[in-house]
Amino acid sequence: MINRDIRFAIRSYARDGGAYIWATAILAVGIGLSVAMFSLVEAVLLNPLPFPDQADVHMVWKTDLQLHDQLVGELAFPELADLSPNFEHVALIPAALYGNGRVLQTGAQAPVQIETCPTTADLFRVLKVKPALGRDFETSDQDPGAAPVVMLSDRVWHEHFDAKRQAVGQIVRLNGIGHTIIGVMPPEVDFPKGAGLWVPLKTELRRGATWLIAVGRTTHGTPTGKVQQAADHTFQLQASSYPKEYTPTQRAVVVPITEYLTGTAKSHLLISLLASVLLLISACVSASNLFLSRTLVRRREVATRVAMGASRSQILAQFSIEALVASVAATLVGSLLAAALIRVLVSLAPADIPRMDQARLDLGALGFASLIALLASRACVIGPAIVLQGKNLDTMLRDGVRTAGSRTGRRLQSLFVFAQSALTVAILAVGLLLFLSYQAMVHADLGFVHRDTLTMNLALRGPGINPEIRRRFYTELLNRLRAAPAVDSAAAVLLRPFEGPIGWDTEYMFEFEAATRDPNKLTKANFEVVTPRYFDTVGTALMAGRDFDDHDTPTSEKVAIVSESMAHRIRAAGRDPLLHRIQSLGEWRRIVGVTADARYRRVVQTADNVDVPYTQVRVPTNYLVLRGRVSAPELLALVRRTLKQVDPSEAIAGEATLGQLIDRNTAGSRFNVGILMLFVIGAVVLAAAGIHSVVRESVTVRAKEIALRLALGAGRWSLVWATTRRALLWVCIGELAGLTLALFLGRTAADLLYGIAPNDPVVLVSATAFLFVIASAASAIPAWIAASQDPRHALQNG
Repeated sequence: MINRDIRFAIRSYARDGGAYIWATAILAVGIGLSVAMFSLVEAVLLNPLPFPDQADVHMVWKTDLQLHDQLVGELAFPELADLSPNFEHVALIPAALYGNGRVLQTGAQAPVQIETCPTTADLFRVLKVKPALGRDFETSDQDPGAAPVVMLSDRVWHEHFDAKRQAVGQIVRLNGIGHTIIGVMPPEVDFPKGAGLWVPLKTELRRGATWLIAVGRTTHGTPTGKVQQAADHTFQLQASSYPKEYTPTQRAVVVPITEYLTGTAKSHLLISLLASVLLLISACVSASNLFLSRTLVRRREVATRVAMGASRSQILAQFSIEALVASVAATLVGSLLAAALIRVLVSLAPADIPRMDQARLDLGALGFASLIALLASRACVIGPAIVLQGKNLDTMLRDGVRTAGSRTGRRLQSLFVFAQSALTVAILAVGLLLFLSYQAMVHADLGFVHRDTLTMNLALRGPGINPEIRRRFYTELLNRLRAAPAVDSAAAVLLRPFEGPIGWDTEYMFEFEAATRDPNKLTKANFEVVTPRYFDTVGTALMAGRDFDDHDTPTSEKVAIVSESMAHRIRAAGRDPLLHRIQSLGEWRRIVGVTADARYRRVVQTADNVDVPYTQVRVPTNYLVLRGRVSAPELLALVRRTLKQVDPSEAIAGEATLGQLIDRNTAGSRFNVGILMLFVIGAVVLAAAGIHSVVRESVTVRAKEIALRLALGAGRWSLVWATTRRALLWVCIGELAGLTLALFLGRTAADLLYGIAPNDPVVLVSATAFLFVIASAASAIPAWIAASQDPRHALQNG
């Protein structure tokens, strides 16, 4: 019996199942997109980290209330002892891994620069992980006189030591200093992300040397709020004990390690997941609408089968089988679509989303989505139930396709149109907000014209490297590069643009406000150390004054170049920036130039910039930048050859053009917008399909009425309006509800927006108008076709 019903259902689909097939395809798309997004969210946010009891691990840094919660961030080494009473184990690591690279020399390979994490001894005890080979760090390894040691990541162990166990105990050179390899970490340990080596962080007594953040493990089950209170109390004690180093307005930032690792990816993925859930609901509504419309059109078939002796339970059972077939087919196709989509999204995802490559098809999500699809397909049964409810055989056969049950059917369809319109407007508005935000982001004036400028890390460190040696090294290297015919310009900088959100900050004060400013409440600016010709190399316009040159020596007057935003404040005070001084790093400097505003941390983050010449500070330049007449790979080869001539023991890493750095900085937003555009397109298509099905079913039921009105002289447009106005009325009502949902979602996504308000009226009106146009077209097409037919044909076949 069941096999016969299944075969009958398949024959029904093959005979007149265009609507069924379309509805099944809609369900498959909804299942595929929602399951794919949940699988990504599960891999990145829900799967446990390779650290036992991860909920007990927190990251700690600071903000300062007087700076409007600007990230002050970094801690100093002595603060390790301050925080220790709050944790079972606590360690310090750099606030940013970049800029801490070490040049590894094994003796068997050419020197290579590897990202290195200086850390205090308890890092791996905090994480509750042990070395796969060798031993962990000990507190004595931090002592200034201790023998240098290093631990390897599994990746470095395989790439540079051929995964030999004998590597433990071997002596290698890091920045020219011999280090003993004491251990190798398991492959799953990648913390901080990208670290290839770990070295002990030597004891430092200065509280002003702030460049670290803390990672601590609390007793099991301690809530984050309690950790926050304890850290705040610690920092308040600091402010009272060391008023010169700390302000009373500093506050703790305590973040669970999972949230720290996912960063903004969490918000992006959750927004996309919410959109996928809304799309799944929209797909179910649209499919239910199509199923209901199709089964209501089959009223004559139901009446005929009843006349031939079929019971009501048999008819409902048959339509239930059809619903089951549709949901099974949708699940199979949706699972294939989800698996393919996961592979595509993983390949397109930005590198800063952790564990994305671990995403796999989630069977639990697939089962849930399949259940929702089955419930949606149950609309196959609703139509016959409406037809059979309270009807006798004579009435059904006499009315044919015009049964009294159609009123209930129309009410259900109107409800579907309302729900789908609301969901579609919400998805469309959020998608449009994020798209316009991304467009504003990529078209923002970043302050760098030459996006083809090649950049790379060259952190000159090692024994005997003092500021004078470093200056001579860069002078020789840059002179050689500038003399090459293929090079137009070459320079060096402390931290290249868009390397990351953590950089160098300097408190500053203008000379005219020295008598009135509180030295404990100074504004901060992005701080850069540059060589001459840096601004020309990266394409930052010099608005006034001059660039640094060879006359800016260690013994000459201290000078600085400031950004246009800072110069504007000096002019507003009635003074000329080029005749003024600024205090930075505790020294007064003559302003000799003004550059265009440039963004260094993030594309969406503006800040004041203070630049000083590399000859007048002890802070090193860490990055080369150069622009030439040949391709980036050719320039890179030239740099390698030149560096080998100047110092064969040094190595470069992190090669990228400015354009690539900008793309990397915006990759998360681009990825998120791309996903949401899929959802927007899907939602609009589903809405159009659902509304189209409602009007088409109405046209089919009212075919004789339309023919009679045409025969009596009614105009086509009046008939189209009469046929579509009910559906369009419910579209409008649904859009009003959707605007409320869109406002809520917009506020939720506010932190992801740039250059546009979450309640932007143009976006909301545009989303509403666009959907109404699509709905009008989708409903008008079947109505116009019906109004264009020969009324005699409809009357003869009615």
